[in-house]
Amino acid sequence: MVKKPLLLFPFPISAEKSKKQGFPGKMFIPTKTQQIQRNELKITELDRVLSNRSASLQKEAGNIIPEMILVLETAGEIKDFFKAVKKTPGMEFLAEYETEFEAEDDFYNIDKNGNRSEENVDARFYLTMTNQRALKELQKYWREYKKDKEKQNFKRGTAKFRSLFEQLKDIRPYNVSDRVRDTGIEKYIQERKLYDFDFVRFEIELAFKGSDQANRKAYEEVTRLLNLHNGEEVKGSRTIISEISYHAFIARAPIQIFDDLTENTNISFLKSQQVLFFRPVGQMVFETPEDIEQLKKLPNVEENDELPTNGHPVIALFDGLPLANHSLLENRLQIDDPDGFSSNYTGNQRFHGTAMASLIIHGDLDNEKKSILKRPLYVRPIMKLGTQLYQGECLPDDVLPIDLVHRAVLRMKVGDADNPPVAPEVKIINFSIGDAFRPFLNNMSSWAKLLDWLSYQYDILFVISAGNFSDDIALEIPDDEFDNLSDDEVQKLALEEIVRTNFNRKILAPAESINSITVGAAHFDFSKPNNLYQRKNLIKSSSLLSPISRIGFGFRKSIKPEIITSGGRKLFRKSPIQNLPGKTLLKLESSPFNVNPPGNRSAFPGSPGQINKSGYLCGTSNAAALTSRLAAQLYDVLISINNSGDKSIPTDFLTVIIKSLLVHSASWSKSSDFLLQLIKDLPGSAANTSKKNVLPYLGYGGIDPERILYCTEKRVTIIGYGKLYDGQAHLYRFPLPPSLTKGRIDKKLTITLAYNSPLNFKTRQYRKAQLFFDNLKHNNHLELDRSYYDFRTTQLGTVQHDILIGDKADVFVDGDFLEIKVNCREDASELGKLPIKYGLSVTLEVKENNDIKIYEEIRQRVQTRIRPTL
Repeated sequence: MVKKPLLLFPFPISAEKSKKQGFPGKMFIPTKTQQIQRNELKITELDRVLSNRSASLQKEAGNIIPEMILVLETAGEIKDFFKAVKKTPGMEFLAEYETEFEAEDDFYNIDKNGNRSEENVDARFYLTMTNQRALKELQKYWREYKKDKEKQNFKRGTAKFRSLFEQLKDIRPYNVSDRVRDTGIEKYIQERKLYDFDFVRFEIELAFKGSDQANRKAYEEVTRLLNLHNGEEVKGSRTIISEISYHAFIARAPIQIFDDLTENTNISFLKSQQVLFFRPVGQMVFETPEDIEQLKKLPNVEENDELPTNGHPVIALFDGLPLANHSLLENRLQIDDPDGFSSNYTGNQRFHGTAMASLIIHGDLDNEKKSILKRPLYVRPIMKLGTQLYQGECLPDDVLPIDLVHRAVLRMKVGDADNPPVAPEVKIINFSIGDAFRPFLNNMSSWAKLLDWLSYQYDILFVISAGNFSDDIALEIPDDEFDNLSDDEVQKLALEEIVRTNFNRKILAPAESINSITVGAAHFDFSKPNNLYQRKNLIKSSSLLSPISRIGFGFRKSIKPEIITSGGRKLFRKSPIQNLPGKTLLKLESSPFNVNPPGNRSAFPGSPGQINKSGYLCGTSNAAALTSRLAAQLYDVLISINNSGDKSIPTDFLTVIIKSLLVHSASWSKSSDFLLQLIKDLPGSAANTSKKNVLPYLGYGGIDPERILYCTEKRVTIIGYGKLYDGQAHLYRFPLPPSLTKGRIDKKLTITLAYNSPLNFKTRQYRKAQLFFDNLKHNNHLELDRSYYDFRTTQLGTVQHDILIGDKADVFVDGDFLEIKVNCREDASELGKLPIKYGLSVTLEVKENNDIKIYEEIRQRVQTRIRPTL
């Protein structure tokens, strides 16, 4: 098979943006009379509630700010409600959160037949910082609402409050339960109580204010209240990142303070109206082997006789500290450790960073086709050795992870203090890290918001691991029958259990980041284990997800993880104690690092003095690292295109093109049909939603690097790129090869669009821009059908991917082409005149079982037009 270079589209044609079809739902809400009865007392009593709360705290610590966070819960959303808040004196918009509630007599959805639906009702929490003056204004709006509509007189810009009152389900002060809900703090505290901790460290996120003075007063109030209960700020931890409306610090306090996390608590700082959330300090822990004798058994690696590195780093690794003098890594790393994490970080404990660096640079060492990256890898340690409870590698607990990552990116891309940037050419950041206390449910973590903002601001792509699920698994079969099952039967039971427990397996923050690529683990590696002994391989297919890989959806039901790739085969053992009637309990192999296969093989630190050891590990961290490796290879492919002719891709488009190509080869395999059928057969599952419901498990599917690094005579990939503003569109013309008209030919068309969007942090829409391409199923030349995916769901993130297939005899003439239109529209408000850069990848291919060659036909027709520099 002759490898051919990727091609570039000629310049696109400006076109009129396509109209997107809306799909509005209907909802039953109470009448005005009912709403007045429901809410009159709550609204008129708010000023008294504020006075009482302020007076209560004033007795303990003077100078309390007389304001409170007000929760406005609505059925459905109110678009751009933050604009009405901005027009209200004394009121400051803080956040919009998504939630839902069960249908009730006052609020319920109406189905397409006009009948009541028992589906949960979509809801919103709007949080506003409100003082006495703002409450007076709110009560004034309420009086206007109670009038007949023709007599209402809302001042300019505040009419959204009428919609608020129409849809209002509850209005109340923010409380202690709100501050701890879905944060993991309760589990975190209980874990430490088991180990007899006297004090505990935790994050306090404050309500972000519009002025430095207001933020300072809020911070001083909370630290005063904290001091009253023998708590204190961890020195130097206070962090303000105004671009994402984030203000927080790390606190240290007696653990018994958290015995009562209700409104009845007598701990005043838990009730402070300046506090949004109490959270664990971001956690990510990798246990390192304690058995030195076991390390001596690790296999040696081959001698490293490759050429030295050259060029600048384009991939960065934010992780633990690697063993820099390992024979596979020596002279290949650019380690930048301004925080001094390397102190007391002994070589034989540097497991995770060493493994990730090895996988990025060399790939899976058991892959016979492995090659070495020639460029150096930039490494910024953001983990160090743990103390007390955690003895492995973990994030530090004296600095906020969000602050650490923010400073790391700024130092890398723009410099810090008077120093120039240390790695300005980096385009991709590998982030095989997640917060075990923060599975994604509905609302964006501050960590994900930071990565999204950094991605757009500095033209970078974070490749994030979806996170690992390390619980044991119980299969729905008696243990005495389990050993007689076939591999197919075991796989079916395992997948059923994964689907049944999907809520507990959600991706870990910051994997919900919309501008990043999130990677799940496929149950595959290149190792050849000689004997599994008593170990059980639950997943037979190499193209299905690993039983330890976490699943989506992402934000606003977008596709997360986008792709899955090799994460190693993680095995289980049948538990010696079976105490679950009618079930078989299987124990997950606990060690993350193993001497023997299966798994992805990478460089490992050995016992002291050993620098040539390797071993096996499994998980989504590996999958992310191997994806980052592919991104580095794609970067060099794109640079080679620039060096090979008169067409040149501007460097500021490389990131979005790489993002597009990383997903471009993804697809569901035949094995995916099994999972699809399993979900179809679930009770209450609708046949028309089954493809959508498979997406959280597989994303767009497994990737095949060989399919995007080059073309063949029968597979042609053309790359496009550009930038669009709101309301604009670009039209691309993919030339059709005349040989396709020879008869019935199996063909496949794949289209992938990727971009990074700016963000609006004040609205649930969040993504300011949406780019999308039109449905190519309805074109004038090729008869094609969609074999995968739900087309509407593919447009909810920042990567749209579609695969169309056909085998009919198509009729067209030489010079005909497929038109692919890329559109840009405002999603969240305030997009304004911001440019949105995108990368587009389009591949047409025919099956190998015919003599048709399409590459040259398409290449000649593409080159008839010249692309100008953007």
